Amino acid sequence: MKSQIINKNLEATLTLIGDLIYTESFTADGGADFLSGKNISLKKGQKQFEISFILESEERHYFNTALETKLLEYKLTAESGNTYFAPEKSTLLTNIKDINIDLPEFEVSGSVSKLSTSPISDFEDKYHRVLIPISDSQFRFNHIARYRFDSDASFKNKELVKVQIEEHKFHLFTFKKDDKVYWAIDSLQKLTFRDFQELAYSIFNSYGFVTGDLHLNEAYYICSNEAQFLAELELIYASLRDSLITGYGIYTTNPYSVYVPLFRSQQKEIDHDFVKIWTEKLGWFREDVFSNLATLLHKYDSISRAALIVLEANLQPLELKAASYCVAFEAICHTIKKEFGIKSPNVIDNDLWDTTIKKQFSDLIEKLRHDNTINEDQERILSNKLNNWNQPTNRDSLTAPFTKYSYNLSKDEYKCIDNRNRFLHGSLPVNERDEDEAFRELYHISMTIHRLIYVLILKASEFNGFIINYPKLHQHITGRPIDEELFIEI
Repeated sequence: MKSQIINKNLEATLTLIGDLIYTESFTADGGADFLSGKNISLKKGQKQFEISFILESEERHYFNTALETKLLEYKLTAESGNTYFAPEKSTLLTNIKDINIDLPEFEVSGSVSKLSTSPISDFEDKYHRVLIPISDSQFRFNHIARYRFDSDASFKNKELVKVQIEEHKFHLFTFKKDDKVYWAIDSLQKLTFRDFQELAYSIFNSYGFVTGDLHLNEAYYICSNEAQFLAELELIYASLRDSLITGYGIYTTNPYSVYVPLFRSQQKEIDHDFVKIWTEKLGWFREDVFSNLATLLHKYDSISRAALIVLEANLQPLELKAASYCVAFEAICHTIKKEFGIKSPNVIDNDLWDTTIKKQFSDLIEKLRHDNTINEDQERILSNKLNNWNQPTNRDSLTAPFTKYSYNLSKDEYKCIDNRNRFLHGSLPVNERDEDEAFRELYHISMTIHRLIYVLILKASEFNGFIINYPKLHQHITGRPIDEELFIEI
């Protein structure tokens, strides 16, 4: 933990959020004829706000149309005078029920996925902050180089990571207030709201990729004219995609977290002296490398999507897991090759192919057409295929990035890369006659491709260090002894 005085003003932010969360009664203005002027109940639910209001007996003609109505933007005003805007398409009405047996009164209810204290145009060219609530009460930045920070209120677990994406600087931080844990990002310069959203997501996604856990679900976006976030704050609440809590982190500073399961799987006593050696070898995940990773994911959308696919695949059934890893692996390989100018070798030297070999095949095709052995369409198809005959093989294309980063692939890794093509074409490269053996083979291939994905992305981020060797850790599941350390250096 690095020692440096960094101050965060969070009390005003939490007060602004609390005003929204703990106010339940509002008056609506706009949206639809049957909504405007209504007393609205708005309660915080899971990943959304729950809205409800009453249709009076004289409004019963809306009974059959209310749920189908697409609400326009509307304003909500609390008794305190605080106002919030619900933009178009943010409200989904899902239920209508009779609540009065004597009068035809109906309760309409649904959900609201987005609210703001002012129009989106007021969030441009501002300092931005985002807070995401986390359900894990023990959440900490355990393995990444970090700082402590001071704040204007009594919080626990105050940790901060400095991040830079190109010319933009950020603080990724976490804190605990009472029983609520948040992780958050501050921009250290003014940005548009859209740019901040995209940059912040790249930082969150990078952390999730390294640790295996991506906390999302919902977010509170704050903006201010000044970097201290003390006054003139505006708020946007937004539902996000589901969190991905997988536990498949690739990096740790605590060797016991992986050696204890390994020794237990082998029914051995823990060798504390051996594990302590690894404690000395494993350092913090470096600040500059984390910034490089966030920059990589921000700059290349295909790599960002692949990182997310990996986290999703961690939670999938084995057959889908393996296929998803293969899709992510191929996307990463092709992007790194293209963007970093990596060339794969042709099957035959290009000069020799163009001047000698290709011409002989081309002459043969022409002769076959001249002799009417093949027709015009067949000649065209063969000629087109001839132009691709000397292209690099799939194996060469997918292994070229490893050569650039001086990572020596093993025979087993080559085999798993070759098998990836069969996954993508719908077949399983395993012994399907023996269900147990098929499971073990498929699991081993999955863990190997998973490791190779991390090797490429981390090396592209200029990482040097040790990562968890999951094929080794799970050898008791695959039944395939791995003569490697539990941490491999890349």
